[in-house]
Amino acid sequence: MNFRQIFLVIIMTTFLAACGGGGGGGGNQDPQPPADADSDGIADADDNCVNDANEDQADSDVDGEGDACDPIPTTYTYENESSESTVFYDGQNARQILISDLVDAMNALTRDAGNVPADVVESLEFYYSLDAATRDGSYTAVFNLSGGENLIGNDTDAPAPTIAPGAVSGGDTLVSKTGGNDGSCANCVAFDSEFFGWAVFEASDGANAQALVEEFFRLLGEEAADTSDTIITTGGTPANIGVATVTEEGLDLRQLVQKLLLGVVTLSQGTGDYLSIDFGSEANLSLRNGGAGPDTEGAHDFDEAFGYFGAARNFNDLDDGVIRNGYSFAESDSIVVDSAIDVRSEFNFGNSTNCAKRDQGSAGNANPTDYTKEAFDAFLLGREILQNAADAATLTEEADAALQDQITIASQTWEKCVAATVIHYINDVTTNMNDFVGEEFADLDNFLDLAKHWGEMKGFALGLQFNPRSPFRTGEVVVDGTSQAVSVTIDDLQMLLELMGTAPVLADGTQNGVLAGADAATAKSDYLADLMTARDILEEAYAFDAENVANW
Repeated sequence: MNFRQIFLVIIMTTFLAACGGGGGGGGNQDPQPPADADSDGIADADDNCVNDANEDQADSDVDGEGDACDPIPTTYTYENESSESTVFYDGQNARQILISDLVDAMNALTRDAGNVPADVVESLEFYYSLDAATRDGSYTAVFNLSGGENLIGNDTDAPAPTIAPGAVSGGDTLVSKTGGNDGSCANCVAFDSEFFGWAVFEASDGANAQALVEEFFRLLGEEAADTSDTIITTGGTPANIGVATVTEEGLDLRQLVQKLLLGVVTLSQGTGDYLSIDFGSEANLSLRNGGAGPDTEGAHDFDEAFGYFGAARNFNDLDDGVIRNGYSFAESDSIVVDSAIDVRSEFNFGNSTNCAKRDQGSAGNANPTDYTKEAFDAFLLGREILQNAADAATLTEEADAALQDQITIASQTWEKCVAATVIHYINDVTTNMNDFVGEEFADLDNFLDLAKHWGEMKGFALGLQFNPRSPFRTGEVVVDGTSQAVSVTIDDLQMLLELMGTAPVLADGTQNGVLAGADAATAKSDYLADLMTARDILEEAYAFDAENVANW
């Protein structure tokens, strides 16, 4: 083939290619659309769920797989690649039982001149600060279910109608986990130097939360040995108080101790300690037990925070009425169906029940709350992110940011449940004071109700200082998933606690035995105004709905 022939072949080849190549159809072909197996408008090459339609491409746990094909668990149940459970928080369950048993012990106290105050105090310290090894050896199991069903708290003991904390986890005390006593928390607020809200037991005076708990024990010892305490009811009729846990000044010590511990132990440990670590560090991505696992150090800390919140692992499956009462056997015996309630997974303790109570209290309002779901969903998503990090042996920057968002939601919603409960009791105290008859109590129940509700109000309010992510510390609160600024500081929380005082104002206008105003009427009206100011502070801090605040 000569040069001229070669040149013609080249020209013809180019011409045919431009016309669609030598045969068949002769026109331009439309390019084939990219593959889209689930027809959601997202090409398979870019789709994070190729076979499940998800136009929004939502990937809550930021693991690269969309929620449509990689859903977040609905129960607090997580396993590693060997199908071993990675969830453990037995020590937290044990401390929840210790608090409950201490309450039972306080409720069992009677006023008797034969009681020795020091012995009473020792009997209460048994639950709070006695060496756990000594305590567990002589512990009588009393924690039980209202329906009488069997309980279980470990993998070896047979189900029984009562259970002791040591059967769930040995070696655990309340005093060691009281805010300010746990020196292992490098990242949390130094509560030992900041505790405030009860005058002489503020840390600046050399005391702390533990000192206040033990002062309440001392007062309980005194009250149990005093049979003479009386108050004046309608018509000048004296009434003997009778109840060993209530003082003439209107302090319900049983309520104060329990509610204070739910703050200085459970809320403090959960938010100020276990949710405040560096989850992406090498140490916290390492398997526990010297690498034997099955859970990582960070995931375990997160589980312990969840244990202090107190929710059953199927929290979202339970309605508020079940949660507030702790359990309903038919619904609660579902994590392991074994005809027993496992206190490690199937019972609702402490603060988690307050979320349900406040949700019920707003149910008929224009903007009802759903704190149970908000808190639990945040715990679920946060734990899923950590499980992914354990499987991948890394926590990406994006995943850590998503985790921190969920930690903020979980800890603030937990705190909202406590704050809303404080408001509930402000409202109750107001009602009790409005029931006074002049400068006298309507009857003994009027006085006892005032003492109870004031103790719950103040005890819960003291706990609000223990969350590092509190709006009182950050100036921000999450509402409907979005953070917004609020005009409060820690000084406002201190003022709120000062407005409440260290005792209620009684029918005769006295507070802690001293007339709290120019006269009884002024003292009472001023105190009622102070309580409304305190309520307003809480409404602002948490961006609460005004109707909910009024009705809680």
